Amino acid sequence: MPTTLTRSFQSAEELIARMQDLPSLPAVVMQVYQMVDDPNVHAQQVAQEISKDQGFTTRVLRIANSAYYGMSRQVATIEEAVVVLGMNTVKNLALIAATYPLFQRALIGYTPHVSGMWTHSLAVGLITQLGARQFDARVRNEAFTAGLLHDVGKLVISAALTNWMGELHDLVHHQGKPVHEAERELFGFTHEEVGALLVERWKLPTHIAQMIRYHHQSLEVDDPACALIEYADHCANQLGYQMNPEAAQEPFDTRVLNRLNMTLEESELFLQRANELLSASQSLFQLK
Repeated sequence: MPTTLTRSFQSAEELIARMQDLPSLPAVVMQVYQMVDDPNVHAQQVAQEISKDQGFTTRVLRIANSAYYGMSRQVATIEEAVVVLGMNTVKNLALIAATYPLFQRALIGYTPHVSGMWTHSLAVGLITQLGARQFDARVRNEAFTAGLLHDVGKLVISAALTNWMGELHDLVHHQGKPVHEAERELFGFTHEEVGALLVERWKLPTHIAQMIRYHHQSLEVDDPACALIEYADHCANQLGYQMNPEAAQEPFDTRVLNRLNMTLEESELFLQRANELLSASQSLFQLK
């Protein structure tokens, strides 16, 4: 496509290496991730780590006490939350608390809606977690994280390549191109690649980076977890949790279902379950 703009970065790697103000997760979240994966770490140690940051602790407890988790009584401390909900759930709570302020913003070129990034990302996270319980137990503890962070590369691209966002909008909205194809045409790389490199820099588990890297191209790799996240992304869009509702629906290759050993009839049933889950999760979508 003819353009007067010159590419600022030749690769996703160069973009990540040169960008000065990359999105970051609080140090406490990074520490919690490492601790939860260590079999020698006890719940009390995880609770102590989170509790070092009082503001963060308050936000995590507010989420733990939201209607989604259905507590019969108020949880007053992080240690109590770990005991009642388990370490992996509290790890997810910490991630939600960290990403909500990061994702609650309009993204030039991707969505004009302040809640678009958060709504879509959370929906994909919840659906990926639901699917992991059914399709791929190997990634059960990583599914929510990968789903929630699957589009994090868009944060980087929108901030680093602001001058290109009008071109991106035109390709997606006026010419009907899928976002990742439009990115490839304009930049030579996609938000999938950028997001995978970013979470690698955050030192999150490598399988999370793999799921993010192929969440639009899962047929390129022999990994059901990548198929799962591509399918979850599709489900979220089908159920009305798009990042930008004004954009055309992205195409979905039904061969992805084969990777999950799922029929079209089973997919319809799963979509119903996912819709029920998201309906029951509204307290998480409307965090303050």
